Amino acid sequence: MKVIFSNTIFFLQKKGGISRYFVNLNKELRKNKINSKIIAPINKNIYLKKSDSNNISFFIKRFPINFFLYKLNNFLFSYFLKKENPDIIHETYFDKNNLNILKNKIKIVTVYDLIHEKFSKFYSKEKSLEKNKILKNVDHFVCISKKTQSDFINYYNIPTKKTSVIYLGCDHLKKYKKKNNFKLKDEYFLYVGDRDGYKNFGILCEAINKSKKLKNMKIICFGGGKFSNQEIKKYNLKSNFINYQGNDFLMSNLYKNAMAYINTSKYEGFGIPNIEAMYLGCPVITSDFSVFKEIGGSSILFFKNGDYKDLANKMIYFLDKKNRDIYIKRGIKNSKKFTWSKCAIQTKNLYKSLVKTK
Repeated sequence: MKVIFSNTIFFLQKKGGISRYFVNLNKELRKNKINSKIIAPINKNIYLKKSDSNNISFFIKRFPINFFLYKLNNFLFSYFLKKENPDIIHETYFDKNNLNILKNKIKIVTVYDLIHEKFSKFYSKEKSLEKNKILKNVDHFVCISKKTQSDFINYYNIPTKKTSVIYLGCDHLKKYKKKNNFKLKDEYFLYVGDRDGYKNFGILCEAINKSKKLKNMKIICFGGGKFSNQEIKKYNLKSNFINYQGNDFLMSNLYKNAMAYINTSKYEGFGIPNIEAMYLGCPVITSDFSVFKEIGGSSILFFKNGDYKDLANKMIYFLDKKNRDIYIKRGIKNSKKFTWSKCAIQTKNLYKSLVKTK
């Protein structure tokens, strides 16, 4: 059985959860004796750059995403795909052109969330329209949580039998688990990733700015770009809000030394930073959104979605080391459920069942 992962996400994404998922999945599938390969002729992805040399990949540090390069990349992908002649094509990010190649082959798409559909005011309609166009060309959909599966089935009226739930892993940070070369003088809470729209970053700012016990507490925001002047003004960000951009090594050390990781998002398909934090011994506070309960259960301290006072109270609760230690132990235990090996084994079994019934 031969499996090919498409070029799409590696052309678009320098780093991020989706490309990390496919690089780790491909790596573990190969350990499980599956003949899998990523074809990304033109890409800027740092995870792919460091991965298995068996892949067909040409890394360019930076390039403009324009029509010419997009067409060239897809042309090269089509050429190499036909040459490889796989049993399964696993599309990485909703490109209908890739799903029209080798029409007799099994086509799989991973569904990460329905953010573009549920928060359409923050996005163009193109991505939702693209999804609609490709549904008929897909044999099976992998959903990264039960919540994502439910939302996807209900929104697009997809038969349940055409979907499977396979959770992501968090042990990609294993090599950083014991290293600890970064430590701030002051205690801090950690926020990771984008801060726009449905991420609801403003509620964290409100919790800090309106709480006497927290107003001087350091908040480190990792990733998501540097603070803009608009953000600083909108959220009344003071000097206790610190911004870091960096690599996995820095991120891992920030997790390990934080009072807690805070996820204020109103919606996610999975929430991989939650289990990354747990894996590295960082207690987690999130909104009480259903997928966070599905993935985290009793290992997460939840606040009422939209309630900044409740968020502040939960942060104050974690100022006590005894309380943090309880959730650190729960989180580490829970994170062991989410490994890339388990993700790969379940994906391998799915591939086999689809090939068998084709």
